[in-house]
Amino acid sequence: MLTGAAAYLAVQLWHTFRDRNTWPFCAYNMFTYDLPERWHQLRVVLYDADGHAHGPADPWCLLPVEFFRVVSMMQRFFLGSEDQALRARFCARTLDLINESGWKGFDEVRAAPVSPTGAPFRALDVYLVEVDDACDAVDRASVRSAELLHRHDPQGIAGGRSVQWSVHEK
Repeated sequence: MLTGAAAYLAVQLWHTFRDRNTWPFCAYNMFTYDLPERWHQLRVVLYDADGHAHGPADPWCLLPVEFFRVVSMMQRFFLGSEDQALRARFCARTLDLINESGWKGFDEVRAAPVSPTGAPFRALDVYLVEVDDACDAVDRASVRSAELLHRHDPQGIAGGRSVQWSVHEK
């Protein structure tokens, strides 16, 4: 029995030090990784039926799944694909889900966004932002740069508006 436990521990340590994940062994790298000097993240802005902008915010609240899965899906649709029809379908279905279902947050699932006025959301912008350690980690508008990847606005609610980013030069 002790030999089996020692072998398991040895394999686990190997995975940890080599930064490898092979189920059931995990490197626990969720909390132990180095960020580069600059990195990219996704941000969203939601527009309600009254035309009010909400955000920029992390995309975590867009779907009732774990926040890291939302990021993976968003990266696949908006960074890994140029298919505009796919992006439009994703945005339309996401807005329908938010407006029709809503959900409460629990554990790693963020609560569905709610407009302060109660108006349903009708448009969605997806941005790719560049951040670094000089950016305010709480203020989601604090970035080095921002690029609009996709605007889903079938009713023209967002118009020609753009987000007021707090751009940091280094």
